Amino acid sequence: MVKMLHRQQWRWLLGILIICYQDCHALASTSSPKQVISRRNDGRTKSFSFDEPKRVDSDSEVKFRLSQVGRELVRPSVALAHFQSALRSTFLPSIPSSSPNNILRSSGYLQYILFDNIQDLCTSLRSVLATQRILEGVGVGRADATALSATLNFLIRDGCGMLASLLFTSYAARSFRRNVKRWKYFADVMVDIGITLEILAPTPALKRWFLPLICVANVCKALCGVAAGACSGAFQLYWSMTLIGTQDGISEVSAKSGAQRTVMGGVGLVMAGLLAKCLGSGHVSMIVWISLYCALTSVHLIANWWSLKIVALDWLNSWRLHFVVDQFLRATTGNKPHVLSNPIEVSRIEPLLFLPEFKRKKPCPIEMGVSFNRFARMSHHTSASLQSVLSQKQKQHYILSVGHGGRQRVKHKRRILVAFNSGCSNKDVAKAFLHACIVGHELAATSKHQCNDVEEIEIVKEVEVKAENKLDQLWPRFELSVSNAGWNLDRTEIPSQGYEINYE
Repeated sequence: MVKMLHRQQWRWLLGILIICYQDCHALASTSSPKQVISRRNDGRTKSFSFDEPKRVDSDSEVKFRLSQVGRELVRPSVALAHFQSALRSTFLPSIPSSSPNNILRSSGYLQYILFDNIQDLCTSLRSVLATQRILEGVGVGRADATALSATLNFLIRDGCGMLASLLFTSYAARSFRRNVKRWKYFADVMVDIGITLEILAPTPALKRWFLPLICVANVCKALCGVAAGACSGAFQLYWSMTLIGTQDGISEVSAKSGAQRTVMGGVGLVMAGLLAKCLGSGHVSMIVWISLYCALTSVHLIANWWSLKIVALDWLNSWRLHFVVDQFLRATTGNKPHVLSNPIEVSRIEPLLFLPEFKRKKPCPIEMGVSFNRFARMSHHTSASLQSVLSQKQKQHYILSVGHGGRQRVKHKRRILVAFNSGCSNKDVAKAFLHACIVGHELAATSKHQCNDVEEIEIVKEVEVKAENKLDQLWPRFELSVSNAGWNLDRTEIPSQGYEINYE
């Protein structure tokens, strides 16, 4: 019995020795890191080597190393690297290490800030010239001019600008995000009009209209300030998401943008001072002066145009959604694969001006977010059928019907009415718009011609049922195609009348 116990102890001891040997062998075979490299967002690196033994440096060794560092800084390559790092940390956002190294160029950010700073420089140059002309108009340098008249002119001008900014904010605040690129270009056009009026106001032919002209000019500048200030946050958020990948970098993007504008503002002031001195000396003809101003204005508009074309927003506003839906329905009609344009392709053709779109065949107008009172008054449904529709469509988050604008239900007064339920999401809004476009296409494709109200109602009912069945087939395919193209349906923003219906 004792011998068996001793044998078991020896076996346990031998097993423990084998396990210890295996662990030691594994530790010995594991390759330890010999060097660690620390890399910062601005591109600077520092390396640490484990082969170099740590030791406490003496005073002489510290002085020797400091002298070596000083010599390194004097070297052109090292000094240039430190200068580039300082410029990058001041003017460019910090890029995460997980992002590609060339993301600033591939995303278009460098081209964007180039065009943006060019247009800012043009504005600074022309603003100084406009200020010089305004001072001439209020009488600076004339013996008959008084400080009181100049002060009253400025007070009236500034008051008109303040009032215009308040009225414009009340009118257009809700639509800034939906058409952020159009409103940004609208702001640029307004500031050009304002500067042009300020330059034209002191001319002898328009001297009697000096005060109204500078008031209108300041109103245009006020509209520019409201629109540009409202749109700047959307662009900074776009670049934060594109470059950094999160919304947390918007403060850094905004700060770096402010640093860029500060430098360009200083350069613009110096150049504008030299330009004003040359133009005010009397040695430059009026033709050269007008040509220079027109050239700066043209460069300003072109630079803004190209900078906005670089920004590829991935959410759908009214124009983008209509373009994508129309592209999808054309592919469906021609039995083509549903390959939709991505945000970059759409940004190149998206209009930047608030101009009416002229089409040979106008589609049936769509009214989104109407009140239920208007829906019930213009729809072909009776009160009983409306209650039935409401009970059936509660889970659909919207109701849709074809309405008519006049007393008689005639074809040319058709319109598509969409009323949203409370809690309707942005994706539901996109689905309702697709549904309305399908109804419009079916109405345009119908070959029946109504003679009275009864026949018109029958045509509309048939189209609504056909479009409902078609929507059930097309919506999953549309949602997948839009997602594959890079669009975000959860951020859809289209204009509506703003009503939501609740059931009691």
